[in-house]
Amino acid sequence: MIVFQDIYKRFGKKDVLRGVSLNVPKGKIQYIIGTSGAGKSVLTKHLVGLIRPDKGRVFFDGRDITDCTEQEFYEIRRRVATVFQHATLFDSMTMAENVALPLRKHRGCKQHEALERAMEFLKQVQMADYAHRYPSDVGDGLRKRVAIARALTMEPEVVIFDEPTTGIDPLAAANVDQLMRHLSEQMTVTSIVISHDLRSIFRVADRVAMLYKGRVLLEGTPEEFRNTTNPVVRQFINGDAE
Repeated sequence: MIVFQDIYKRFGKKDVLRGVSLNVPKGKIQYIIGTSGAGKSVLTKHLVGLIRPDKGRVFFDGRDITDCTEQEFYEIRRRVATVFQHATLFDSMTMAENVALPLRKHRGCKQHEALERAMEFLKQVQMADYAHRYPSDVGDGLRKRVAIARALTMEPEVVIFDEPTTGIDPLAAANVDQLMRHLSEQMTVTSIVISHDLRSIFRVADRVAMLYKGRVLLEGTPEEFRNTTNPVVRQFINGDAE
């Protein structure tokens, strides 16, 4: 589905990615982990053309998209949605209005039609009862679910989740994990998840890749990460200072 092939990226004098290769299978939940500044977000931005590699190739659905024009990336961005760490909902709009917005702007739906369809997406994330509430009325976990509903309005094939469970309570985090699993199993959505949340990683990931010093240090199943003897990976998993 998605292939990052030998990706290099430098900003100024800092080498962020130094030959990253990673295959993301279709319909699976791929976690990308690593310390802050390891290049996790930088890597995913290559998929939607926000960053171009200094060297290497990016493939999406069998197509080399590395040298796509900005216009060509518009189509790719319609197929790849992003759910940011902060829900980025409009405070002046209800939950339903937030979800309806891309339907109006990008799908050409009239207001009443967009709101009707928004309700369908809110139901998918168990947020229909909150449709007429405002973002300030609910907690971070519920706002993130609405942000996911909004992302789904474009019927994406891929969703990039940036720290989806950071800053929310364990129950809300479990609900977000459950929703990602639903997207994978029921809707065949491919998820790329940037996260430090070990509970989430071992609960829901199909594959995990750890970036370290600009390269993939280890890529495999959660079980392979549990059983690894690599000292750097063990330090990350155990949260050891040394």
